[in-house]
Parts: sequence; structure tokens; C-alpha cells
Amino acid sequence: MSTHSETIAFTTKARAHRMRAAHRRETLEVLAPAAVARRLALAHRIARDIERGLYVDYADVARRHGLTRARLSQLMDLTLLAPDIQEQVLALQYKPGKEAISERKLREVAAAPLWSEQRRRWVRVCGTRGDATPTVPGST
Repeated sequence: MSTHSETIAFTTKARAHRMRAAHRRETLEVLAPAAVARRLALAHRIARDIERGLYVDYADVARRHGLTRARLSQLMDLTLLAPDIQEQVLALQYKPGKEAISERKLREVAAAPLWSEQRRRWVRVCGTRGDATPTVPGST
């Protein structure tokens, strides 16, 4: 006759609740790339892929990614931002759920044809945020 033993660990509801709460706190403390930064990076990747010949044109990109051409144009317009603004956008980090700069606001900045006007609009967008100012690594 063979014997088999197995250990089963039980967790109380209170302990499980404490573990979930601790995990949520840790998650909220971690900074993540801003959604606008991810979208700008996507726009650059799409532009690069078009240049490399992976897509014929914007309509081809839109079809393959399930986007409307209008939505794709909105994303691609982000690449018209002044280079220094793009650099700052790509470095933006926020705590989850705390993003202060929306894509709509960023598109308003990109709508200015002159980089000098974009910079003025960018300062207004960032300067009116109070405590929700974006965290840019390396800045204080």
C-alpha cells in the first residue's frame, strides 16, 4: 500500500482582501507611459512602416488596423508637433488613471501651423494642470 500526502494552503477572506489592496496600492504607485506618448509612438511607427513599403498609403494602414481614415489622420497629425514637444510627450509618465493631457488637447497644440505657436499652446496645456503636471523623467 502506498501513501500519498498533499498540503493544501487556505487563505482567509481577510488575508486575500489585504493582499489585493496591497497589490492595488503598488500598481497605483507605478508610473506608466502616457496614452498620448503611446499614440505618438504608434504614429511614428506607422510613418516608418509606410516609408519601408509595408503599407501602400494611409487607407491601407486604416484597413489593416481597423481604423477609419479620419482617425488615422488624427493620429498621424501628432507627428506634426515640434520636435522638442514630441520629445517631451514621448517622455510623459503618469500614475494609472491620472493622465492630465488628453489626445484632444495635444491635437489642439498640433493644429497650430508654426512650431513657435505650438510651443506657446504646449506651455498653456502643461501650465494649467496644477498638481496633475506630467512627470517627465530627469526634470524637477
